[in-house]
Amino acid sequence: MKSSVTVLAPATSANLGSGFDVFGVALDCLHDSVRVSISPSKGVRLRVSGLGSSSIPLDPVRNTAGIVARELLSLTGTGSGLEVSIRKGVEPGWGLGSSAASAAATAVALNELLELGLSPLELVAAAAKGEVASAGAPHADNVAPSILGNFTIVRSYDPLDVVRLTCPRKVEFVVFMPDIKKKDTATMRAVLPAKLDLSQLVYNVGRAATFAAGVALGDIDLMGKGMSDAVVEGARARLYPGLLQAKEEIISSGAKGVALSGAGPSLIALVATRKQELDVSRTGVDAFERQGILCRALSTRPALGAQVVKSEGP
Repeated sequence: MKSSVTVLAPATSANLGSGFDVFGVALDCLHDSVRVSISPSKGVRLRVSGLGSSSIPLDPVRNTAGIVARELLSLTGTGSGLEVSIRKGVEPGWGLGSSAASAAATAVALNELLELGLSPLELVAAAAKGEVASAGAPHADNVAPSILGNFTIVRSYDPLDVVRLTCPRKVEFVVFMPDIKKKDTATMRAVLPAKLDLSQLVYNVGRAATFAAGVALGDIDLMGKGMSDAVVEGARARLYPGLLQAKEEIISSGAKGVALSGAGPSLIALVATRKQELDVSRTGVDAFERQGILCRALSTRPALGAQVVKSEGP
């Protein structure tokens, strides 16, 4: 058995407008690194460093990676312990799957370290359990692309089933990270409407089908037309001043589609050319800054899923 394994897992953007709790895409701009190793003491011990690490709990039952580690360690039926060292490259609170990246990397690393032989879908299920710590429920929309890579669709939660598709080759995204006060996941789910009009359901089903068809057909314009939402985004955007105005300007600058990334406050814009990427980046940053909001823009592409980058023997 190996003594330690290190895995790199990408940031993600969930929902992509119309695919609430279903769509997700892995992004190559940011990653979490997780090193897991066998410990002589029982139980799971966590260490966290990097971006936003001071806000992350070290109690394994309150940490996404800790929950995953405890769950997978229990499968071995041994009295071994684990040390999990997390280096945060995906800062929490931006709507970019920070907790999911840690959970995904931990699941993949422990599958290798403990020689569990879990399938990709079983790894997604294990990592999703970790999301209870941040989202209150085992959501798979972020952990699925972080493990499987590229674009994923959570077809079903009971039983869990995930479809992976490859985005068109020319797809690029611009992620905007405005300096707006972040909201916790519980707050952002609490503002969602309890009931929907039939027209809203029809609108979102149509847009979600359009986005998925665009991915399958290699049609970026079609993908962009599917990145709109009549249910979730409006309710959440009201908590982020300046977001909708900036979104309108980004769309006007040539983005194929723009959506709130996860629960926000980040926005994700779909582009197809280098010129679009530059124009959209500049326009979005300026749009926020005219409202007195500092903003970072990151250019990114669909990423590979979690990868083992180092493995050490006994």
